[in-house]
Amino acid sequence: MRRLLLLVALGAALAACGSEEPSAYARENTALLERIPAYPGASSPQTSASKTSNTEFAARDWTLPASARAETVIDWYIDRLQRRGWKVTGKSFDTIRATRGNASLSVGVRARTLEAIANSRGA
Repeated sequence: MRRLLLLVALGAALAACGSEEPSAYARENTALLERIPAYPGASSPQTSASKTSNTEFAARDWTLPASARAETVIDWYIDRLQRRGWKVTGKSFDTIRATRGNASLSVGVRARTLEAIANSRGA
């Protein structure tokens, strides 16, 4: 039910921008973000989608608790993603990159913002 509501909200947001109905690619990216675990205490998720030439991706930002340390958050994601079959392919600064099948994911921390960027066809 939550996934359906998110897809409806995403569709409404895109329609409000004068855009057409989300493509299957955009819906796949949003669905991929739905399967990414949220860091404990993270709040106010905001989801967006973007398209450049042949590539589409979806992004979700959360506000982290004031006490969260970037390194701790990133280590938490490495552990959780690997348990779900993701292969972490890179880590630099406060960002990791991971792949699973054809999907790619980037998770980063900037101050109190946690951002996940998903591309369901982007590995």
